[in-house]
Amino acid sequence: MRLRPALLLLPVLVVLAGCTPAPEPTPTATSSASATPSPAPTTAPTPTETSSPPAAGTFAKGQLVSLCTEKIRSISPDATFFADMATTEWLEESAVWFVAVPETIDGQDNVAVCGIGGSPEAPDFVMHGETLPDGVAGIRDDLLAGNVGGDD
Repeated sequence: MRLRPALLLLPVLVVLAGCTPAPEPTPTATSSASATPSPAPTTAPTPTETSSPPAAGTFAKGQLVSLCTEKIRSISPDATFFADMATTEWLEESAVWFVAVPETIDGQDNVAVCGIGGSPEAPDFVMHGETLPDGVAGIRDDLLAGNVGGDD
């Protein structure tokens, strides 16, 4: 009786052993298998590359947020920043990153805003300042239009 279960498992093991090598040749030998994985990886990086052009892609979100908070801390040393809620956006028309970091100063909700160009080694602040939360869109629009007046 013990021999019978072992004989039943033997064909299953042979089938499983035969399945393991089959996937390896299939992706390399079959062009349809190669075409299937290609669109998936191409689709995933495309939005990232589109939103981060090569000239600006060297900045990481954390770097942009740190640069902005350090710059604003020089004018508002008592501010408390909420870096985990920060947003960064590449403004292609202006070739700058728009960074918005929520903050509080003496219980008042504000937003630190920066326009950062250049590179991580030589960041170029085209604008930095603070605004009330409802002023963020207007500052972004000013950056898009090329109107940068310094601190807000």
